[in-house]
Amino acid sequence: MENACLRVETLGPLRAYAEGRELLLGSPKQRAVFAVLALRTNSVVSRDDLIDSIWGESPPATAVGSLHTYVSGLRRALAGLGEPLTSSGAGYTLQLDPGRLDIRVVERLAARARSCRAGRDPGAAVSAFDEALAHWHPGSVLSALPGPFAAEHRTWVSDLRLRLLLERAELLLEIGQPTTVADQLRGHVPENPYHERLRALLMTALRRSGRTADALAQYHDLRKLLAEDLGIDPSAELQALYASILTDNAGPRIAPTRQPTPAASVRAAQLPRGVGGFVGRVAPVQQVLDAARSASGDSAQIVMVVGVGGVGKTALAVHCGHLLAAEYPDGQLYVNLRGFDAKQPASSPADALHHLLGSLNAGSIPADHQERVALWRSIVRDKRMLIVLDNAACADQVDDLLPGGGPSFVVVTSRNRLSGLAVRYSARRVTLSPFTAEESLRLLSEAIGSDRVDAEPAAARRLAALCDHLPLALRIASEQVTAGRRSRIADLITDLEDVRRRLDALQIPDDELYSVRGVLSWSYARLDAAAAHAFRTLGLFPGVSIRVEVAAALLDVPPSAAERALRSLAAQHLVESAGSGYRMHDLTRIYAEEVSRSGETSASRRAALERVLRWYVRTLTRFGSQRERVAWCAQEWDNVTHLVRTAQRIGCHEQAWQLAYLLFGYFYAAGQARMWVDTLLVGMRSAEAIRDRRAQALLLTHLGMAHARLGQNDAAVHRLQHGLRLLEELGDDVLRTDLLGALASTLRQAKDYPPALAYARAALDLAHRVGLESHQAGCLDVLSELHAELGEFEESLRYGRPGLTAARSCRNVLVEANILINLGVAEHGLGNAEKALRYFRDALSLCESSGDRYHEALALLGLARVRRSGSARQAARGLATRALLRLRELEAEEVAEVTEFLRALDADLPPATAQESVLRAG
Repeated sequence: MENACLRVETLGPLRAYAEGRELLLGSPKQRAVFAVLALRTNSVVSRDDLIDSIWGESPPATAVGSLHTYVSGLRRALAGLGEPLTSSGAGYTLQLDPGRLDIRVVERLAARARSCRAGRDPGAAVSAFDEALAHWHPGSVLSALPGPFAAEHRTWVSDLRLRLLLERAELLLEIGQPTTVADQLRGHVPENPYHERLRALLMTALRRSGRTADALAQYHDLRKLLAEDLGIDPSAELQALYASILTDNAGPRIAPTRQPTPAASVRAAQLPRGVGGFVGRVAPVQQVLDAARSASGDSAQIVMVVGVGGVGKTALAVHCGHLLAAEYPDGQLYVNLRGFDAKQPASSPADALHHLLGSLNAGSIPADHQERVALWRSIVRDKRMLIVLDNAACADQVDDLLPGGGPSFVVVTSRNRLSGLAVRYSARRVTLSPFTAEESLRLLSEAIGSDRVDAEPAAARRLAALCDHLPLALRIASEQVTAGRRSRIADLITDLEDVRRRLDALQIPDDELYSVRGVLSWSYARLDAAAAHAFRTLGLFPGVSIRVEVAAALLDVPPSAAERALRSLAAQHLVESAGSGYRMHDLTRIYAEEVSRSGETSASRRAALERVLRWYVRTLTRFGSQRERVAWCAQEWDNVTHLVRTAQRIGCHEQAWQLAYLLFGYFYAAGQARMWVDTLLVGMRSAEAIRDRRAQALLLTHLGMAHARLGQNDAAVHRLQHGLRLLEELGDDVLRTDLLGALASTLRQAKDYPPALAYARAALDLAHRVGLESHQAGCLDVLSELHAELGEFEESLRYGRPGLTAARSCRNVLVEANILINLGVAEHGLGNAEKALRYFRDALSLCESSGDRYHEALALLGLARVRRSGSARQAARGLATRALLRLRELEAEEVAEVTEFLRALDADLPPATAQESVLRAG
């Protein structure tokens, strides 16, 4: 929602106001960030765009962190205004009413002035121009703000002001006020000494005011400046005006602003045929259409459609072009710049200009490049044309092809981010991502037929996923199904599931234009040696999201160098920014691995993976708190699970079992139990491969807990007893204490209480003997829980209270949370509801702060049980429902228990007996 309180001034020093007070926007760079967001108001501005705008194309390694600091500072400055500055995975957005941003108001007033002039109401037009020009404020535009974006805005704003002044002057001349025009324009000549249109209007105003000598002096002054400084003569139009003044001929009063074109010209209509069955892309299409229809007419609006090869950039540009064609009556031009073409070299700007000028029947086309640029911009200046510059390699290839001004609309497509256009011309960037799952299925239905897709819905969804939801890959796959030897979608999936054959399957034989491998190879071929090496090496990473630190480990370079490599690849859309890291799509990764096998040695590939595995092991050992560990693991989960398997597969067995072991805190508190078992089994295979008995015993301890979480108590007991047998030869009393305690806890869950008590007491005796407080806390926790379940609440408190002290002393928040719940159960069993509530609330608060979802669920269930015994039955139901949702996420055994509790609550059953009300399997 647009913010109605905020008002921003950019036509002078940057200022922001809210509710009658000026906001303190902070340091120059922080103010520069605000300026970019304000001038791109209500649009998402990516972090990379902001970095380009503030630091240019060579930002420091600290740019990302600094940007985060500046945004946080701006949020503080905007506090109390309803959060106008929002963030998302794509970037940041400043919500602002366009009517409260001065430059947007000026653009609207200029449009009104032109409309009034066209409607033959010059008085209203002059008033609108005056109102627009009054919005400029004293002082330099965006003074003291650093960065290329601010510099380009200053230039653009200066040009805009001069254009408005000159349009206003033309109007005043039309209504017979030449003296006013002469007096006003004379003061602008020193700032714009070479501006021929300004001189022409001034000369015309002076001549009509009867000051012919002054008019001629202006011409002589300009001719001298052009000759001495630039080595050129005034334009033919200005020379004609000078000659008419000399001869006192009626002549042209105002020099025309463009060169004439032949009278009999063909209206260009060069857009290619659109893609048949164009699907999806609702938001990107709307972005392009909105940009076209919001153009002010003062300068050509530019939109960049960017994304990885095969994502459908050309299809989108052509589709939007056909939708907009009727709004651009002077024609539609299309140029394929061949920036990423497998068969032909990229078009030079000179060749592209030759095509554009020839399309407009320009007659004799100059050989000199700058003369071509000048002629192109002169012809198109006042035309309303749609120009599609397709497949651009870089911003420099496009720069000279852009109109210098006027009402035309330009769409540029590229695999490059084209940061230069964004910075120099405030070009809007529309980044295309692969299709959504729904869009992919719609494309398959269009290409294969909805009947076939409906007949194999699961296969169709899998096909879309294996194609990375990339339009090109989906269309190739569709052709394979409809025209190939495969009669079913599932037949093609068999080929695609094999990673080694996937790129072979996603190509049309003997046609490199319709090959995913070919498309990726063109992007890869444009990389320099360093970027190509980074691409090949980063492709080895088996995870989903690559942090800068991970890239640094893979590449064996400092983080700053890794950040530069990632940004370079992101500029070519070979990786994409994703949250705090970067992501490489599956098909791109497969290609990167493919070229890595030919471009890197097997030793260097293995060394890169070993470095990143060691980095993950080190990182997992260094967290200062359980919450930090859980949060980090949640972010890195898709990476870590793949890394454990990769380590085991390539024989890095030490790292494989260590990673599986170090994930205990995350899995126990917040992870899915089945995945925990699977990960531990991978680690076990590595521990067995290197015959490390202690590693095996450690993993067996965790396997026992994971099986018990799933309610697989027999399997848990088997794993734990196997671990105890391994320890008989090792004599490791510390690890033996863990195993005995875990065995006692598992037997408790199985309701086999006598041996559970025996193992728990033996574990506590051993913990006292080894003298480790953390192990004593764990053993006291198990005994407290056992006695609570047996209804021996005083005994539960006797073990639980010292256990709580020990757990807090050694800062073991997992044990502390469980003991708090045990104490709550015991106090509830003794009828002390207030004490029970206090313990459960303390446990809940601790779990919420540490990210421990498992004990959070048990604390919620404890609160629900206490509330059920009283009058707050509805509150009890809400608490139990929250507990059930948590436990289902974790695949925990207690789901059945909470479900039964809710069923009993809904049936309004009488409260259970004291012992039944506290029994739980947690």
